[in-house]
Amino acid sequence: MMTRTFILKIKAISFRIILVFAFLSVPAFLMAQKKEKRKKDKNKCETVSEQDLINYATLSPPISIIDHATGWAKQNNGAWYSMNNEIPFPDQKANKDNKGVRELGQDNFIQLEMRSLIIGNKQYSVLIKKYRDGVYEFPVLKENWNSFKSLDFYVFPTKRLFRLLPDSVPFNEPYAVGLNVLTRGTIKDYKHKNWQSILVGQAEQTHLGEKINGSDLIIAVYPIKNSGKEVCRFRLIKSFENDYLQSIYTAPNHWEYLFRREFYEVKFYTFKNFVQTAKDEYVKVIPETAGSGSNTFQNNYNWGILKYRAGDYIKAIDYFEKAIALNPGSNDFMLFAYLGNAQSKLHRYSDAVGSYDRALSINPDNVMQYSNWVRNYFNRGVAKYYLGDMEGACKDWNKALELGFGPAHDYIMEYCNKNQK
Repeated sequence: MMTRTFILKIKAISFRIILVFAFLSVPAFLMAQKKEKRKKDKNKCETVSEQDLINYATLSPPISIIDHATGWAKQNNGAWYSMNNEIPFPDQKANKDNKGVRELGQDNFIQLEMRSLIIGNKQYSVLIKKYRDGVYEFPVLKENWNSFKSLDFYVFPTKRLFRLLPDSVPFNEPYAVGLNVLTRGTIKDYKHKNWQSILVGQAEQTHLGEKINGSDLIIAVYPIKNSGKEVCRFRLIKSFENDYLQSIYTAPNHWEYLFRREFYEVKFYTFKNFVQTAKDEYVKVIPETAGSGSNTFQNNYNWGILKYRAGDYIKAIDYFEKAIALNPGSNDFMLFAYLGNAQSKLHRYSDAVGSYDRALSINPDNVMQYSNWVRNYFNRGVAKYYLGDMEGACKDWNKALELGFGPAHDYIMEYCNKNQK
C-alpha cells in the first residue's frame, strides 16, 4: 500500500513538473489555438487557413549597441574619479580594492543593447544591460568569489524612445524619461541559460495579463555642448511602477540632482545613434477601422512590415499586395523584397522569384540601401535552389558575392562547387 502511494505521489509530482515546463514554453493562447486546430483537423473538408497559424513574438538581434562609456563618481573629498564601463565607489580606497564584489564598482556594464520585440500588433523595445557579476560561495565570510556575467532586461513601448531622444535635443539641460516598462527581469549567469526565450516568455505573459509587473526604469539624460564638443551623460535608475515616484524623478527641479554624484558619459553621437536606430524600427500604422486614411499605400506597406516582423507571413503578403495594387509603379525595391521573403517563408518559391525580379529591377536611390538591394540576388538564389534550378541559384549567389555580399561564398563552396564536380 505504501509503495503504491509513493508511486502515485511521484507521478503527481512529475505531472506538475511537466505542466510547469509546458506553461513556460507555450503561452496559454497557443495551447488554446492548438485545441481549436485539433477540432478543425477532424473535419476533412476544411482547409488550413491563416487562423491556424500561430503568431509568435519575435525578438530581434541587437539593433544598436553601446560597449564603451566612462563612469564618473564624486569622491568623498569632492574630486571626481572615472573608470571605463564602471561607476567607481565614492571612497578612493574601495576603488583600489579589486577583489570579490569590490571589483564590480557601484555599477558596471559590458554592453548595452537595444532590440525590438513584437507581440501581436504591439511594438516594444528591449533595453538589455550585460554586466560583470558574481557571488561568494561563503557570503558571511566573503570567501571563494565566483565570477560570471548577468543581464538585466527592460521591455517597454517603442513610442517612449521618441521622448528619450526628441527631434530637437535640449543641449546643456538635463531631463529624465520614464519608460513605462511592460516587464523587467534579471538573468544571472545568462550564458548558461536560454535567456532570449525566458525574456520573450515573460514579456508575452505580462502582455496577456498572466503576470504582473511592478517595476519601471527611469533614464536620466544630460546632453552637453561646450566649445564645439558634444557629450552625453546618462543614468539608468531602477524604480517601481508608481506614478508618484516617476513624477519625482522626471520633475524639472530634480534633474540636476540626478547627476550630482555619478553618471556614465559617452560621445553625444554614440548615445544619439543608440536611440535613433531603435526609433527607426518603429512602424507607424493606422488601424483598419480608423477610416479612409487606413487604406493608403503607405499604411498597407507599414502593416505588411509589422506583420512580417511578427512572423504572420500570410497577413504580410496580403498587406504588401494591397499596397502594390494601390501603387503598381512603386519604386521602393524593399516592398518587393519583403514580399519575396514572406513568400519564401511559406515555400511559395516561384512567386518569390518574381518578387525578387521586381526588386532587382529597381535601383536603390540611397547608397545606404545598396547592401539590402544586393541581398535580393542571394535570396532569389535560395528560392531557385528550392525550385531545383541549381544553375540559376549558383548564378545569383555568384552575383551576390561579386557585389559584396560575403555570406554567399559559403553557399557557393557548399553547393555550386560540388555540383560542378
